[in-house]
Amino acid sequence: MLSTPATAVTLYLSSAVVLSGAFAIRTDPVTDPIRPLERAHARGDVAPGIPLLDPADPMANQAVLMESIAAVDDVSACRGRTIALATGGRLSRVRFDRRTVCQLGRLKQISVAQPGFGARGLAEVAAFVLGRRHKGDVTVTRIVVPPFRFTGATLSFVPADLGPLAADEQLIGTYHTHPDDDWHQGLLSRVDLGFMSTGHVDFHGRVGWLASQSDALDWLFDIVEPRNGDWNVFAHDREIIEQLTAQCAGRDCPLDALRLPGTDYYLLARYYEERSGL
Repeated sequence: MLSTPATAVTLYLSSAVVLSGAFAIRTDPVTDPIRPLERAHARGDVAPGIPLLDPADPMANQAVLMESIAAVDDVSACRGRTIALATGGRLSRVRFDRRTVCQLGRLKQISVAQPGFGARGLAEVAAFVLGRRHKGDVTVTRIVVPPFRFTGATLSFVPADLGPLAADEQLIGTYHTHPDDDWHQGLLSRVDLGFMSTGHVDFHGRVGWLASQSDALDWLFDIVEPRNGDWNVFAHDREIIEQLTAQCAGRDCPLDALRLPGTDYYLLARYYEERSGL
């Protein structure tokens, strides 16, 4: 048997050997996850300039759609549009320049082109519209696509920080595509009404719950664009929408009243195309 001092020396030397062996063992570095935009690019395109979306990859959908609308530079085929509407008794004139009109057009083009949704289906896409107000005039500043999942009939947002708002910039409206045509699908849905009352939006800590008041929220309109149709614009009158939402909580949900003049829920607004200018 080793003496006590000899035992201590032996254990010390053994531990040194073990430690030196541990330092000699190399491990491969953990590969970074593919970034959302890289995942989107790896999926390829449906057609030149039309990315293939993934119903189960919301972050990649956002990244590639934001890239697509940022790349819009030829606006010769688009005209500026102005929406005149009243919300809560206040008249507002909201102006989209050619580029923002073209950007929404690109989103619809991508939405319609997605495969696997049938002759009249489409992969619903959505966006938030930001703008600045100067008294009754509101200028659209940019379009922001949030991360979302989709099916052939539904769309759901994923919580995410959408970045900071610029000075005096507010969330002023929403946009999303619908299947079919204006007659059948040119309306807000029950899901849309539910989002208006329970939705949450995060622009770097601003806006928050949509049902609450916020200095960064000047919600004026909601645009629904069907596959076979154009903008259907609904004024976002909070009081009327809350009344309709309460009505739809029961068995009767008169969504069509949103576009029928003379009804209590009429909110359809017109847009005007500009003949010239930006």
